[in-house]
Amino acid sequence: MEHHFNVVGPQVRRLRSGKKWSQNDLAIKLQILGMETATRSKVGKIESRMVWIADEDLIFLARALDVPTDELYPDFIRGAKRLYEAICQSKASRFGAFVIGSLSCTQLGAGLLGFTPIITNL
Repeated sequence: MEHHFNVVGPQVRRLRSGKKWSQNDLAIKLQILGMETATRSKVGKIESRMVWIADEDLIFLARALDVPTDELYPDFIRGAKRLYEAICQSKASRFGAFVIGSLSCTQLGAGLLGFTPIITNL
């Protein structure tokens, strides 16, 4: 089962591709901005959602791609009324890894494990 560690990867890929940049091109732009850990491999892992992204990395990505930070997030998350649930759904695999996605989001995972969630309204 697959689990995603970030929600911005597909948008990073879309924005990079729209500029006709390779992953290496984006990595170089990130390095020029000061993101020392930027490599072609890391860009690939971000785009395929295999790595968690730090807050400062989001800022580097937005600046390198010349977009506002919120444009890195999918439309359904930006417009979600129930943000927590939208993020949980986005992190769950498109191949049906409901259990892993649910367990990673405490409100849903608590129900699966028979616990009563402490936070009832987010």
